Amino acid sequence: MTQNAEITIGLTMGDPNGIGPEVLLRALSALHPFQGWHPLVFGDLSILTTMNARLKTPFTFDVVTEYNTNNLKDIRNSFCIQVLDLAVQKERKWVLGNCSAWGGESAFQFVHKSIEYANHKKINAIVTAPLSKEALQSAGHLFPGHTEMLSYYSNGARSVMMLAVDDLRATMVTLHISLRQALESLTPELVYEVMEITDTGLKRMGISRPKLGIPGINPHAGENKLFGEEEDNIILPAIELARKHGLNCEGPFPPDTVFLEHQKGRFDAVVAMYHDQALIPLKLFGFERAVNITLGLPLIRTSPDHGTAFELAPLLKANPLSMIEAIKTAVRMSQTV
Repeated sequence: MTQNAEITIGLTMGDPNGIGPEVLLRALSALHPFQGWHPLVFGDLSILTTMNARLKTPFTFDVVTEYNTNNLKDIRNSFCIQVLDLAVQKERKWVLGNCSAWGGESAFQFVHKSIEYANHKKINAIVTAPLSKEALQSAGHLFPGHTEMLSYYSNGARSVMMLAVDDLRATMVTLHISLRQALESLTPELVYEVMEITDTGLKRMGISRPKLGIPGINPHAGENKLFGEEEDNIILPAIELARKHGLNCEGPFPPDTVFLEHQKGRFDAVVAMYHDQALIPLKLFGFERAVNITLGLPLIRTSPDHGTAFELAPLLKANPLSMIEAIKTAVRMSQTV
């Protein structure tokens, strides 16, 4: 950590009973020394201290009660990480591998406070370690996941999930709903809205003139209505609307080849129609390097693209690569703002 670093990356610890604390500390160890940025962890100090000792990562921790980027403490020890200690004491039970309401409440508090800091410009970006939807909801927080929580606490801004693996990127028009619901909810206006948010997000990532690839829904993109009419009734009108507003887009492509065209460099991102249309090919291509980026919000948020992996947590053998890439992405995006 350098005294003159300007970028502050807020890092949430995730569900304490999952692999979040482990991958966070392993990632920070791999990224040290921090060049041009410094971390602020939203988490549980006692757990971080214990995990640091178990993992033999080299850190000490400096607790901050209220953080102000205009009045940074001069931490001369580059291995000293600043922590906002948000430990939840009620019904506290830290057991690696255990899915519990306490773990869900803890993860909620870490994320909620980080959003507050980002909205007040106290940090430049948020990187979230994984939480459990089951634990979160058992604690009484009825959000499907991070994306919806971020939107709710950012004045209800429309958020869009992007998954990125190296130079491959995809957003999704529909997300955590059933496939039947996804298809029933698609409209030209909804598809265009996600295309517009994707275009803006890519520009924020430093791509000045993004080109979007738009897949169809049906096999062979409908084969001239032989296999369905959604391409003509929904996707083509959305593309026409996007072009009227100056977006650079092409499609509809057959869903089974759209990512091959993307890999060839034909466009900068795919705007998929539903969750698995995007996530299956990208996770197959590079699951351990995948980064989740939330677009459309007044803040920068990235995360590793894996879950809490409760079954893996007690083994302390989690791979931090996705977290490393998520932090790198947050730093890059912060530098372009």
